[in-house]
Amino acid sequence: MTTTKELGKKAADLRAVIDRYLPPPSARAPIAGLYPDADHVATELMWGGIWNEPGLDHRLRSIATITAQAVNGFDFGLHHQCRVGLTLGIPPQTIKAMLLELRFWIGVPNTVFAFLKLQEVINERKEWQEMDVPVDAPWLPTLEEKVKRGRALIRKEWGEKADMEMAATVTHEFVPGAAAMVDGYHYGEVWSRSPLTAKERMVSILTALMCRGHMKQLRRQIGYALDAGLTRREICETFAQSGWYRGWPFVEDALEEAKQVFAERGIRPAP
Repeated sequence: MTTTKELGKKAADLRAVIDRYLPPPSARAPIAGLYPDADHVATELMWGGIWNEPGLDHRLRSIATITAQAVNGFDFGLHHQCRVGLTLGIPPQTIKAMLLELRFWIGVPNTVFAFLKLQEVINERKEWQEMDVPVDAPWLPTLEEKVKRGRALIRKEWGEKADMEMAATVTHEFVPGAAAMVDGYHYGEVWSRSPLTAKERMVSILTALMCRGHMKQLRRQIGYALDAGLTRREICETFAQSGWYRGWPFVEDALEEAKQVFAERGIRPAP
């Protein structure tokens, strides 16, 4: 039996790590104490419970949470979760690479806003600023080369079937020029130049699609996430983590899609 005292202790242990670099109280939004019941839920359920569930490490939970907050587009939550990620040791360029990846999934306005909020947090500490060094990798000179490298990457990551699926989407049928450009820059450049690991990228993509309610796309990406090395438990915990920040009904919808993919692959859906 898990007691609320135990959840409180887990929350305190985690926050002793992630709150080390909070700005002074005068610079923070006065959240604590506005409604004591909300404080209980945040401390015990969120920090003591969901953030400490087995199956997904704190770094990947942070990536899922930053993504969910980028979808939400709220200053306070995004600021705080970027700070949590940096405090947990996620390099600034990794978070920036994640936001660039998200440009293809949640659009320009959300990601521009997220970049601005992230940079404000990076600028809070000299050591974060010193780590904020752009990736030194050349860009391919032609669109054709980008598309070629992108398709080679898709085949390497997920196989010929995935390459055929992506080439047969409705965007390639109705707006082939735009679709080719997007794929070329997305897979041929952003994926190829990025410091993100396969798991980090897929956790962010799954979170973004769930939080936006794009269930058809989500189902396909769940399969790709399995191919990229995420376990059944990691996928389920990604949805549970990000759902706390976007809304629990999104979790149930996402897990219904995951259940179908797991069944198709002979994987038991329960963690």
